[in-house]
Amino acid sequence: MSLEQDLQQEQVDRLDLSDFVTVEIGTSVGTTVKKMREAHHNCAIILDQGKLVGIFTDRDILQKIADQPETWSLPIDDFMTPSPLTVPASAPASEALALMDEHRFRNVPVVNQETGEVIGNLTHYAIIKYLADRFPESVYNQAPQPNRVPRKRDGA
Repeated sequence: MSLEQDLQQEQVDRLDLSDFVTVEIGTSVGTTVKKMREAHHNCAIILDQGKLVGIFTDRDILQKIADQPETWSLPIDDFMTPSPLTVPASAPASEALALMDEHRFRNVPVVNQETGEVIGNLTHYAIIKYLADRFPESVYNQAPQPNRVPRKRDGA
């Protein structure tokens, strides 16, 4: 089977969706960033009574608040991306990858279509891990710099 066929058959919920933290709407920016740092995640899913209302990523930190320390006490609602695009858990990985590529996303919330509950966060790292698991010999046996050639011969 080809990689394209694998990605069309593999459901999103079978990939690693654990790279996120959740905070309730109204949480301060400082608290949100602190939770993200403690968990070593680059994304926070913003919830309102368990329902997805927004997403806040490391890009938001860099673009919206990094040079404005006065914003750290403000609610995350002012800086999150409201109503983010999502993918259903049953969607093929190829569909999620196409969405990420088209919109230049590195994080896409994965939701249960029936309940609206957030199941996880699909990241570009999850896709890379899937590819590494699918092609371990090609990925792990790759030379660090395959196109680099020594100028002179080593050894005696």
